[in-house]
This record gives sequence, C-alpha cells and structure tokens, in this order.
Amino acid sequence: MLVCMSRRICVAMYQAIVALRPDWHNDQEDQGAVKVVMTGSAADPEHWQPHIASLSQRKRLASRAKHPNDPLRLVIVRDMWLTGFDAPALHTLYVDKPMRGHGLMQAIARVNRVFRDKPAGLMVDYIGIAQRLKEALGQYSRSDQERTGIDTAEAVAVMLEKVEIVQAMFHGFGSHGLDYRAALTGTPASAWH
Repeated sequence: MLVCMSRRICVAMYQAIVALRPDWHNDQEDQGAVKVVMTGSAADPEHWQPHIASLSQRKRLASRAKHPNDPLRLVIVRDMWLTGFDAPALHTLYVDKPMRGHGLMQAIARVNRVFRDKPAGLMVDYIGIAQRLKEALGQYSRSDQERTGIDTAEAVAVMLEKVEIVQAMFHGFGSHGLDYRAALTGTPASAWH
C-alpha cells in the first residue's frame, strides 16, 4: 500500500508506475496489478475519472486486496483503507504523507499483521515520520511498545543483508556494477554515471 498526500499525487504515482510497468495496468477493476483507491466526483479532472470508484467498486477492490493470490500487487491511497481495513496479506506500507498519533498507528496496523509466513509488516518512510512514530508509540503501554517494532541494530543488520542481495543481483550492471554509495553523497543523476 502506497499512501500519498493528495488524490492528485495518487493519480500521478499510478501514471509513473504504469509507465515503468505497463503490464500492471488494466482498465478492468478485476484485473491489473496496481489500482488507486479514492473517491471523487464528475467535477474532478478527466484523467482522474478512471480511478474514482463507487462504494461497490471499492468493496470489490478490497476483496481483491484480501486475497493473497490475486494479481493485485499495489494499492495507492490517500485516506481510504488507512483505518478499519483488514487485509492480513498486505506486507508493506510506503508512506509519503504526514501522519501522526492514532492515525499513524492505524495506518501501520494495515500491514503489521501476522499472516502465514509473514511475521510482521514493513513501513517504508519517504517523508520522515520516524519521530512521529516514536511519539505515537509513547501513547501505548510498555508491553505494547515492546511488541511493536524491532531493535534498530536488528533492522540495520537485515537491511545490510538485503543490500548485499541487491548488489549481487546487479553485479556487472554497467561498467562497475551497481555502486549505491554515490547516491549517498552526490546528486540523484550522479549515482548512475
């Protein structure tokens, strides 16, 4: 699930994703790997209209999201499904929207459910809400705080392991393989030169 700040951004993200993955697009609501889940009206821009869903359409999309074998891989939302939506198979929450307190905890709960071999969910923070998450966790009991999240050192170790896997996947990419280090200090364009 990708959470964006506005409906405009949701539609723009959809367009960017299908430009990279055209096979993920499908106009049919029961097909396609990526969908925007939002409400709207006939007064909204024409290019938004394919993404504006009625209540019954949103229910059918929710049913798809709840079935782990459905080809739906990514839903893009602004507010829809951040509270009260239960799909235990959802595993990753990409956050590009400021959130705080109870709303933030509810959003995380969309993916932080044990399911089959999934021990927890992953939150990818694109906007810098880590401090808000710590503040929100402070509102919960000590036992809730201990059960929520993982040790930072453990998270870093897992992340470094995954970086090694990705580096191995891109071995030989370009003249020097995939060297991510330039992206840490350079400009976005310099990382690929």
